Amino acid sequence: MLERWNIFGMRGGVLVALGLALAVPNVGCGKKKADDTEKDEKASKKKSDDDDTEKDSKKKKKSDDDSDDTAKKKKKSDDDSDDTAKKKKKSDDDSDDDSKSAKKASKAPKSVDDDDDDEDDAPSKKKLKGLKPSKGDVDIVGSWSVAGKTDAGKKYKGVSKISKIGGSMFKATWTIGGEKQEGIIFKDGNVLSCGWAPKKDLGVVAYLVKPGMLDGVWFEEQHTTLGNEILKGPASKDTLSGFYTITKGETPGDKKKYSGTVNITIYKSGVYGMTWKMGSQGMKGLGLRSNHFEGSDTDVLSAGFNDGGDAGVLQYIIYGDGKSMKGHWAIPPKGGGEPGWGMETMTKDE
Repeated sequence: MLERWNIFGMRGGVLVALGLALAVPNVGCGKKKADDTEKDEKASKKKSDDDDTEKDSKKKKKSDDDSDDTAKKKKKSDDDSDDTAKKKKKSDDDSDDDSKSAKKASKAPKSVDDDDDDEDDAPSKKKLKGLKPSKGDVDIVGSWSVAGKTDAGKKYKGVSKISKIGGSMFKATWTIGGEKQEGIIFKDGNVLSCGWAPKKDLGVVAYLVKPGMLDGVWFEEQHTTLGNEILKGPASKDTLSGFYTITKGETPGDKKKYSGTVNITIYKSGVYGMTWKMGSQGMKGLGLRSNHFEGSDTDVLSAGFNDGGDAGVLQYIIYGDGKSMKGHWAIPPKGGGEPGWGMETMTKDE
């Protein structure tokens, strides 16, 4: 710099003045230029700020859009979850329905005391389950339509005719599959106790169950009056099995007195096995109890018996106005084992 200044001083005053004159504009231009530069920088900064603001605005908008998209996605996800939950609920409901259907389809009575509410078996569309037992002295004489099912699930249909012997004593015939069966009936309130057998040698007894006692009436097919039989033993609401003593025995008609014992057992099916011993005479039969049966308003043990041991038993509950009845029946086993049994519905013909 010192060398540049010395050469400038030797050139004279004009050059100095000119130099000064030229220098001033240069200084002013420098300031303007500096000002312009500053303005440019400010403008550039403003533009940059505006650009940044615009970018920030765009970023915010994009962020808002992204948030909206996220919210929409979340809503869609929630909707999908709701749909999934609904589908799962429907699937669970369907599974429950299927499970219920499966249970309903597989339901079958395990014993003679179970109520098989199969409306397809009924000879009419009238639903019997849940109907109140009949009250008063309803008339059971007449023709009836029969429908039933064996313990093996085999269905059958037929007809029955009931006629009166006298008082509460009746006789009946059932025609099922071309085969005719005969029986006798004792009616006690809304419970019918029926004895039946392939041969005409048969009797029926109906015991009213009391604590420690079975209070019964009985007759055989040739009788027109009732006999009496009272048993003392382990009878209770929970069990009837055991040995009983005949504390009062009286035959129909001539009212002859007798005594003896009765042994009552129970099969797995709920059917009772019964054996009477009166001196040298013996009888065998099968029994059914009404207290487990739908609609029963009394506790009656019904039994069919004879000296050949081939008598069966049928017990009905009369419903409503006496136009329908539902029952269960049992027949002696062949060659030992469990007795055969089934359910039966009868509807009175108009």
